[in-house]
Amino acid sequence: MWQKYREHTPEILIGLLFSVVLIVALATPPNPIAHVLERAEMALYDLRLRLGEGFVAEPNTPIVIIDIDELSQKQEGRWPWTRDRVITLIERIGAKEPAVIVLDVLFGLTEPQPVEANPSSQCTADYCPITSRITDEDRQLAATFAKYDVVSGFLFHSGKFVTGALPATANPQPDDVLNFQEPTGYATNPPLLQQASKAEGFINTYLGDDGMARRLPLFQAYDDFLYPSLALAAAQRFLMEKDWQLHTASMAGKTFYAGISVGNKNIPTDQAGNILIPFNAGKAPFSVISATNIMRNTDNTLDSLEGAIVIVGASAILLGDLKTTPIQTEMPGTFIHAYAINGLLNPGMLLHEPAWGLTAELLLLGAIALLTLLMYPQCGPRQLLIGGTFFALIITVANVWVWREQQIRLDLLPSLVLIVFLTGLFVIYDLLRENRTRHQLQYLFGQYVPPAHISRILEQPQAITFAGEKREMSVLFADLHEFTSIAERLDTQTLKHLLNSYLNAATEVIFHNSGTIDKYIGDMVMAFWNAPLREPHHARQAVLCAMGLRKMLTDKADEFRQFGITPLQLGIGINTGEMNVGDMGSDHRRAYTVLGDAVNLAARIESLTRFYAVDILVSEHTAAQCQGITFRTIDRVRVKGKRETVLLYQPLGLIAELSPALQRLHELHERAMRCYWCRDWEHASKLFARILIESPDEHIAGMYLQRIAALIPQSLPDSWDGVYEHRRK
Repeated sequence: MWQKYREHTPEILIGLLFSVVLIVALATPPNPIAHVLERAEMALYDLRLRLGEGFVAEPNTPIVIIDIDELSQKQEGRWPWTRDRVITLIERIGAKEPAVIVLDVLFGLTEPQPVEANPSSQCTADYCPITSRITDEDRQLAATFAKYDVVSGFLFHSGKFVTGALPATANPQPDDVLNFQEPTGYATNPPLLQQASKAEGFINTYLGDDGMARRLPLFQAYDDFLYPSLALAAAQRFLMEKDWQLHTASMAGKTFYAGISVGNKNIPTDQAGNILIPFNAGKAPFSVISATNIMRNTDNTLDSLEGAIVIVGASAILLGDLKTTPIQTEMPGTFIHAYAINGLLNPGMLLHEPAWGLTAELLLLGAIALLTLLMYPQCGPRQLLIGGTFFALIITVANVWVWREQQIRLDLLPSLVLIVFLTGLFVIYDLLRENRTRHQLQYLFGQYVPPAHISRILEQPQAITFAGEKREMSVLFADLHEFTSIAERLDTQTLKHLLNSYLNAATEVIFHNSGTIDKYIGDMVMAFWNAPLREPHHARQAVLCAMGLRKMLTDKADEFRQFGITPLQLGIGINTGEMNVGDMGSDHRRAYTVLGDAVNLAARIESLTRFYAVDILVSEHTAAQCQGITFRTIDRVRVKGKRETVLLYQPLGLIAELSPALQRLHELHERAMRCYWCRDWEHASKLFARILIESPDEHIAGMYLQRIAALIPQSLPDSWDGVYEHRRK
């Protein structure tokens, strides 16, 4: 297991470094990494809203927007309208008995009138009081405000001046709370209209760094007081609550905002007091009526105003109150307030961004890094892709579940980025490592194994090990008889062409039978089976290869005769046993080869083919694993340098292809061998003699007749087992 981790040390170190950088960057904003991820996360959030993964739908409180749109500007005149037109609008709305009338507009002064209050007051660089040039229209408008439940607005800004006075009904700001950026100025309605309003709230809709309106502050700190937003003031008035309560929480020694309560409505916020505006890409939770239809009493839906929250605002382009939101590129600010009011009255539909969200995200990133860096070194590219997809799917499903079931928004993108990066990192390194291994395998085995083996090796390089290992294998030695004398009669070029022609033909036969070329030593060829790829029938493949080499010499006899030589004779020895196989050699030259006693025995067996005048000899270990092939027993021997005895066999051919004559001779030979080992010299001699009569060139039968003649006069011990000991290699 530890070997795997050592092999993947670069990926582990790079992955660990990336994970640490990502976690530290997210834990210590602002910084470029956190900024980029935040922008991307918000883009993903916008996409989820547009795809319908919006806020949970609940029964909506009737909300109607009276829109000062382009048509209203065209028919009623450009905003700001005169006081009498505003009075007419509010009166006609009020006649339908709405629950609350919310004014998302600011009112300035009308035409100049005699000053009735402190004419010596003048604006300074820091303060500009409303020098009330009060008119009858102002009084009538204030009276209209007082007549109905009107919630008016005021504006915070970042300028260095203030206009008017902020509402007196503000909540004190806690001393120990974490402070966020405060505005430096404000602008309000004239005092007379402020006094006539039942409630007031700021009308600001704040934009994110990318210019997108996603969050709305429910309150704003200014000079140690907290002032409600227009949406909060409207919801508070609708619920007939005189005040709202602030909730804070502490973590890591810091106190921050956690939410508010309005009556029995508990509304969670983020640490800055914001809510995520509950946009819905489907049906909006409000209806819209053009202001001019109210003025002219031409809309047949005016009855929908009864008991509703009515918001008066502007969508006309020239009034500049259009914002970019996740679901609409140009949404009037009034619509944003309507979405927010609907969320405040139905807090169960609001997504919550808890203060512990960042901590949970960092812990999740750490867990992902730890889990992947422990698991990935054990996986291949395919398993990595499956594992990475599985991790990403689990994280995504969990995130969606928390969003939909718990109404909690947690960042998804950092986890996916980490999973994708770590998965991609390990996949790329594994592919590079695999490609390097493939090149090594191609280089190492390309000249020694069949093309089909190369394809299999490259498909499963992990199955190949360059380290030495012990494995049962079959090894073949093939040597041309009397090749030294042949070489002496040929010139260099002819010898080269002859040898190349023979070795090319022999290699094709070996490759055809799934063998691996170990080496060429002059005219000698060494090959083995069951490495580098496993071959369950390696012994049979080796014997079939030997018979194929024998047939190749016969088929190419005419070609070899062109070189001016008699037909070539081949001696082949095969043995099966446990061998050491692997990449062996020095730092300067290495080879994939086999070593061991079983290999040496095969070489000894090949040298005995001349003694027995046969072209192929195999050991009993090889013959025992070759089904469907007929073997003739040759001898029980002890080769030079070995103490163990071994039975030698000659493959005659496939059982199904053996001729009747050869089959009869084979049966006679096997009977004769059994008689020989039982010391039944008489019957053995008769059988071997019969074989010579039917096949006069049979060398083995003649050899055993000579042995029997030599053994008959001897007094053999009871332990005699018929072993013939060869004292020369």
